[in-house]
Amino acid sequence: MPQIQTLSNEVIKNRKAETLNSQSLRKTVAIRDINLINDTTVEYQGKRLEMTKDAFKGLIKMIGMSQTFTKKFETLFNSEAKAQFINTMKNAMATQLNEITIVLSPTTKKVVGFSKKPTDLISHERFMGLADRLIDQNGFEIANWGVDGNKGSVTINAFNPKASFGIDGMNNEVFQAGITMKNSPIGGIQVMPYVNRLWCANGCTTAMSAESYSLANLSTDSMEKFFEHMQQLRRNKFIPTGFQDTVTQAVNTPASMQEMKWAHNQIKRHVGDKADSWIPLMENESAYTKANIPIIDAKASKSNQSIWSVVNGMTHVATHAPDLFAMNMQDKDSTELMVQAGNLLGKQWNLKGATRSPFAEDAHMDTVSQIGAMLN
Repeated sequence: MPQIQTLSNEVIKNRKAETLNSQSLRKTVAIRDINLINDTTVEYQGKRLEMTKDAFKGLIKMIGMSQTFTKKFETLFNSEAKAQFINTMKNAMATQLNEITIVLSPTTKKVVGFSKKPTDLISHERFMGLADRLIDQNGFEIANWGVDGNKGSVTINAFNPKASFGIDGMNNEVFQAGITMKNSPIGGIQVMPYVNRLWCANGCTTAMSAESYSLANLSTDSMEKFFEHMQQLRRNKFIPTGFQDTVTQAVNTPASMQEMKWAHNQIKRHVGDKADSWIPLMENESAYTKANIPIIDAKASKSNQSIWSVVNGMTHVATHAPDLFAMNMQDKDSTELMVQAGNLLGKQWNLKGATRSPFAEDAHMDTVSQIGAMLN
């Protein structure tokens, strides 16, 4: 089996320095002093600041409005009327919420989020202290450390090399369990199960599992609950609940054309036209064309790849593409792609398959054609 590469002490030292330099900037201001211009711009003391989509969504949610309502409002009126209405609602809140904290990217200086309290934002320094503690306590080794200065976030994947587990009835499927730790100005600290597939040394973060945990602040009560949760994870050897059953079902479930195209798009951002080497989207679309079967509903149209194969195509790119090709794919890209792959594994799959397919009913069971699953 391939050797899972871990970060050296020197690399970890450099990543820690990068993490401290990526700390989000924050400023607490009177909520009345913020003026929304449009979905991408806010104004503060006469200066206009660019704003990310997530920041806009966060501001709307903080005011107590839904995305659906704001979109419908703009459809009925216009963007200027929408901004004016949101500002009116914001100012009406000033009696209950006097101040708000603006969170900015340290690199782009864009607004990446808003917070009701400055204490809701956990510094990267405190996060790294907590991460070091968890790594030391559990004998973890670090596989990835991604720093995204644009978002002010950091993600660490760590696993226990001595703790392996398998899947009943699948001799080749052996994994090592661990955790993904993330700190961001939007979600605070998040801890999610992380698994390494030993056959091809692929890493996958199962962010949608029951074991995922968010820590919004470092109060005594919050920390006690957090470590109780970690103790439970330790008892389960950090194996996600139902992971074995999920893998078995994923192996036996064909991916829909919609799921295949989504996964293909995620990796195409990093490997370009080589994406079909991992997820054969063009081959599948050509098969439908040759069979004269239009893909009317992609969610109900079967591909010749299993969910498990598609997931592993994504994780193989995340883990190995930076070494296989000369491309500008950084650790932050790898860790994010591992989370996206885990989300596909953990979602409710498009199982209906009502549309006719050019592939046999059991095409996804043909191990020879399972591109992602065969990679090593």
